[in-house]
Amino acid sequence: MTLLQHTTGTQFRSALLLLAILVAASSINAASINVPNGSFELQVAGPPFGVDTRIDSWQKAAKPAWFDETTFGITWEQLAGAFANTPAGSANHIDNMHGNQGAYMFALPEVSLFQDYNSTDWQQLPPTHAFDATFEAGKSYHLTVGVIGGGGGMTVGSSMLLSLYYRDNQNNKITVGATPIVYTAEAFPTTTHFLDYSVDVPEVLGADAWAGQKIGIELLSTFGTGAGYWDVDNVRLLSQVPEPSAAALAGLALLGVVARRARVARSKKRCMVVNDHQAC
Repeated sequence: MTLLQHTTGTQFRSALLLLAILVAASSINAASINVPNGSFELQVAGPPFGVDTRIDSWQKAAKPAWFDETTFGITWEQLAGAFANTPAGSANHIDNMHGNQGAYMFALPEVSLFQDYNSTDWQQLPPTHAFDATFEAGKSYHLTVGVIGGGGGMTVGSSMLLSLYYRDNQNNKITVGATPIVYTAEAFPTTTHFLDYSVDVPEVLGADAWAGQKIGIELLSTFGTGAGYWDVDNVRLLSQVPEPSAAALAGLALLGVVARRARVARSKKRCMVVNDHQAC
C-alpha cells in the first residue's frame, strides 16, 4: 500500500466514524416523555363485560347540553372507557394491542379523553400533576396513538382529532398541533389491528406562545351519529432537539468532500505513472 492510499483510506474511515457519531447523537437526542396510563391499563376492565368506564389519569369532557341521556338510552359517562382485549385466537382479538387494554370512544361529537398538568380523572381528586411535560424552546414534539375505526357499525365519515395543546390564562385549550382522522372502510380495513396516527409539532421557538407552557394531549370525537366507536391505545410522546439532524447532514457533506479529494489524488497518481516511468 502506498502512502497516498493509506492517507485517503484513513480519511474515509475518519469521515465514516464522524458520521456514525453524529447519526447516533441524533438518535440519542430523541427522548420519550412519560404519559401516565398511556396504554389504558388502569382501571382494570374485568368481568363480566370486560369494560370499565373509569380510566386513571385521563379526564373526560363534561356532558354537553345537547346530549339527552334519556333519548340516547346511555349515560354520557358510558361513552368512553377502558376495555380488555379478547383471548388470542378469538375472531375479535386485537393482534397488536399494547398491554392487555385499550380505550373506546363512541363516535359522537365532544366525546373526548384528555390529559394535562391540571387534569383529573374519574376520582375527581385534586390534580396529581403526574403528566408534567413542557413545550421547551429548541425541541420538537411527536405524538403517536394507535387507532382503530369501524367498530360497532361506525358510520362512514365519522371523525376524530388527535391534538397537542396548552392552556391559556383563561384555562382554554389552545391547539398547537393536530391530526384529523376520518373513518372509511379503505382507511380502516380491519378492527383487529391498531394503526398509528401522529401529531408533529415543529421546533418550538422562544417567541411561540406555547414555549414554556405545559403540554396537553387530547383524543376527541368530532363527528358521528353515535353508531360505532373508536378504539385507541399506546399513547406515546417524544421530544427531540432538531440540530443533530443538521449535523448529520454536515457529516454527509464532509464525507463527500473526502471522497472528491480521494478521486483527485488518485487521478494525480495516475498522471505521475504515465509521465514519469522511473519515479513510479
